[in-house]
Amino acid sequence: MLVQVVLAVQTVKYQNGKFKLKYAITGHSYGIGEALYNRLDSIGFSKSTGHDIHDSNIRKQIIEASSDCDVFINNAPAGFAQSHLLLELWHAWRDTDKTIINVGSRIAQPNFDLPMEYNHLLRYQMHKRTLKQLSETLSALDTPVTVKYRWFAYVGTPKILAKYPHFTENDYISIDEAVEIILA
Repeated sequence: MLVQVVLAVQTVKYQNGKFKLKYAITGHSYGIGEALYNRLDSIGFSKSTGHDIHDSNIRKQIIEASSDCDVFINNAPAGFAQSHLLLELWHAWRDTDKTIINVGSRIAQPNFDLPMEYNHLLRYQMHKRTLKQLSETLSALDTPVTVKYRWFAYVGTPKILAKYPHFTENDYISIDEAVEIILA
C-alpha cells in the first residue's frame, strides 16, 4: 500500500511502514553511482547523459531538476566541480529539511601521505580535501539541511581493477560495501 504523507512542505511517500525517499545521484551511470541508482528511487545525472558538472549551467539544471528530491548524492568525481556543486546545492537547499551526501575518499583524511608511486593522485587528493573541508564547514552551520561526507579507500570497480591489476581483495572494498557506507 502506497500512501502520500505531507510533512511540513515536503511530500514523502510512505510504503510498507517506511518512508520512501527520492534521491538524486551524480555519476549514476557507472560503478558506485550506478549501484546507488539501481537500488534507490532516484534520478541520475552523469557526463554520459549530458550532465557534466564542470559546466555551471548544467549544475543549475541539475539543482533545479533535483528540487523535489529528499537526498542528493554528490558522487561524480569532477575535480573542484564536485565542491562547486555542493556549495550551489547547499544555497538552494539550506532552508529545507533535505540531505546532501558527498562522496569523498580516504585520500582526503588528515595525515594521509601518498607514497611516491602514487604522486599522480596529488591533484585528486587536493580536490577531495576541498570537498571534505567544505562538507564539514556546511554541516556545522545552523541550517535545516543535513550535509554528510562519506569516504572509503579504493572500491573494486572495473575501472580501478583494470588500472591496478596487482590489487587483491584486501586492497579494496566492494561496490556494495561502498553503497552501504554512503547510505549509513
